[in-house]
Amino acid sequence: MSNQDVKQAEKEREEQQTEAVLPDGDFSLDLIRNELIPELLGEHEEAILYWGGKALARKHPQSSSRDTASFFYRAKWGVLKLVKEKKQQQIFELTGTRHTKDRKSVSLECGFLAEQIQNQTGCLAEAAYEIRRQKPLTYEITVRWDKKDPVDTDSQ
Repeated sequence: MSNQDVKQAEKEREEQQTEAVLPDGDFSLDLIRNELIPELLGEHEEAILYWGGKALARKHPQSSSRDTASFFYRAKWGVLKLVKEKKQQQIFELTGTRHTKDRKSVSLECGFLAEQIQNQTGCLAEAAYEIRRQKPLTYEITVRWDKKDPVDTDSQ
């Protein structure tokens, strides 16, 4: 082996060792979302995550559906797409989530969307989801609001 080959082999070995110690952020996220949170919240998980999503939305307001979709992508919540818009309703499709076959709740995401739409419309909004397809796992999230039910800005 030439001196240059030895140096190249050492460099490759150092790179492999460096890669081995870098944390896997997705693994950490999956551990927290799929194992720790259900353990801590138990039967109240869906409701608490929904309200948690609303709280996150208040801290990270988005001005449009496009901005909200970008936030979802950055947060690794999946790919969000507005597929239908009616007078007092928006329907979104969510794909590419990190959910497993056993852990399919998107209550956090629903709460976040409901609060974003509520801030954008000025009316109380609620969101619900259903699974549209198993492969690839695809959710339909429907956000509804009523113009007769404005947000009480004094309580926020």
